[in-house]
Amino acid sequence: MLTENETIRVTWRYLLVIALGGLVVLSACVNSTLNTTGLTAMPDSEAYKEIKTIAGNLENSGDPGAYEVLVEKSRTFIQAYPKDKRVDEVYYLLGVSLIQLGRTEKAIEVFDELIRYYPAADYVEPSLLTLGLAYDKIGEHDKADPLYEKLVNHTKYRGGRYSQTAEQLLAQDRDTRTGEVANASASNQGPSASHFINKPALDFQVTGLKGEPLSLSQYRGQVVLLDFWATWCGPCIVEMPNVKQTYAKYKNQKFEIIGISLDRSMEPLETYIASEGLAWRQYLDSNGGIANMYNVRAIPSTFLIDGAGIIRQVNLRGSALETAVAELVRENMEN
Repeated sequence: MLTENETIRVTWRYLLVIALGGLVVLSACVNSTLNTTGLTAMPDSEAYKEIKTIAGNLENSGDPGAYEVLVEKSRTFIQAYPKDKRVDEVYYLLGVSLIQLGRTEKAIEVFDELIRYYPAADYVEPSLLTLGLAYDKIGEHDKADPLYEKLVNHTKYRGGRYSQTAEQLLAQDRDTRTGEVANASASNQGPSASHFINKPALDFQVTGLKGEPLSLSQYRGQVVLLDFWATWCGPCIVEMPNVKQTYAKYKNQKFEIIGISLDRSMEPLETYIASEGLAWRQYLDSNGGIANMYNVRAIPSTFLIDGAGIIRQVNLRGSALETAVAELVRENMEN
């Protein structure tokens, strides 16, 4: 379960579905002995598809055992297919997976190798940001700053979403950086998410992505999950299968989700929503208005609201999310 004090691991590929990996040593040829996972016995396209399928079926993003399987599959893929056009994706996401497993220093090795061996690859850009966050996490801020500065100043990356996040990080006192990406528009002061529990949810009146009026009050009588997220946020994307599964299971039982995206522009948000088939309503909170109301310090951040408009639980992830929703839906249906 991810809480607002946990490190935000940025970022999963925002135009495609989840793929995860593990630490490797780059190999120049296929090792014929690497057949324990079965990947070398199949074409690289099939091996890549298998990794994506496993990742897509991951029900609980906090399950270390499930991550370990993906780590091993991805390790074998990269050792077997170092010249595959998708190897940088697997390489990048293996580093993210290692951070999820708490192996930050090993993840740093992975990102270093990716940047060194594939300097022109698509995943170098997000790797610069994620590597910087990893260094911040272990307190080596002097190594993080050049990575953020490259994103901000390099003509290839300047102005992109990762550059914007890097700017926010550089603006902070670096000794206070802990590897989290907090919403820059949100105040660093004020109550934590737990402060809102058992209090009325703060209402808002905005226009959703499809031009429709959107507010909490219009869902009174239903259980609502207020979900703060972004396409550039790794844990947000890792958690999305759990959110989708919970929505599919309870959407016909007076349960709704309102997504509050902290993306900086509409395009990546709309692309991701379309590719993942997200059916609930979304709002682009690029100026941080609603995030400020709820004092969101880091994402993903969730507020589970009952039919009377009271916040009952916050920051639910993994299996805890569905369990809490099931209990509150049942309670709501009985009232």
